[in-house]
Amino acid sequence: MRSLPLRPRWFALPLGAALVVLLGYLPAPARAELTFVWAGDFSDAEKAKLMAWVRETHDAVEHLVGDFPMGVRAYLHRRDGAREPVPWARTQRYRGQGVHFHVDPSYSLAAFRRDWTAPHELSHLILPYVGRRHAWFSEGFASYLQYPVMQVMGVLSEADAARRYRRNLERAARNYRYSGESFVEAAPKLRAARQYPVMYWGGAAYFLRVDEALRRSGSSLPAVLRAYLACCRKDQARLESLLDELDRLSPAAVFTDNFARLSAEPGFPGVRLSAGE
Repeated sequence: MRSLPLRPRWFALPLGAALVVLLGYLPAPARAELTFVWAGDFSDAEKAKLMAWVRETHDAVEHLVGDFPMGVRAYLHRRDGAREPVPWARTQRYRGQGVHFHVDPSYSLAAFRRDWTAPHELSHLILPYVGRRHAWFSEGFASYLQYPVMQVMGVLSEADAARRYRRNLERAARNYRYSGESFVEAAPKLRAARQYPVMYWGGAAYFLRVDEALRRSGSSLPAVLRAYLACCRKDQARLESLLDELDRLSPAAVFTDNFARLSAEPGFPGVRLSAGE
């Protein structure tokens, strides 16, 4: 049985940036900024807590895949009386890249750190927007990457992450109602029927397959993403052109090959997890 590919291998790839020579000194390129927009009244203590949470998550994403080449804005909206720290969030893909977090600041910092929402939403920003039609791809990517980000943060162990993958994938497979169709064919129907967990985790299965194939070739998904952020990140892209770009940065055409497989095989995409997870 195959184990989950949860051990990131860090590759120090050069950033594609112009060097400015001044008196023989080569300064390091400035990091893109993380900024905060407060859409509501928050106390100083609440702001400090929420900024610490978002900054830690943002830094964990960058540790995993490299620095964002663009600034990221975090919009904080107050939502008192919620049943969880972050009842809702969404990414912003126009007029700058960012995430809108609707939060109940009465929860502790530890509760915010245990919540998967920030790792999921900030992971979205690694790749460009590929359109509503391919929501399964974008949501699957963020669903897959949220747990490695939480591992970097020290919130989850590798075994914890593996158990969560298994639980979510098995539940999604049980609820998949289009056994005669490929997942790519069925994904728009899943979205229309609001079967979002099935759509998200079917997409995550694609990235589990891709990461495992990359590791067999001596690379990894984090390594390819690091190279992509350094050279090629766009605000929007066609899915096909994005897959070609990621393949160009990979040892083999694993992104397009696995997409073709996902488009052809009927049923929910299978991912074999090791029995001990």
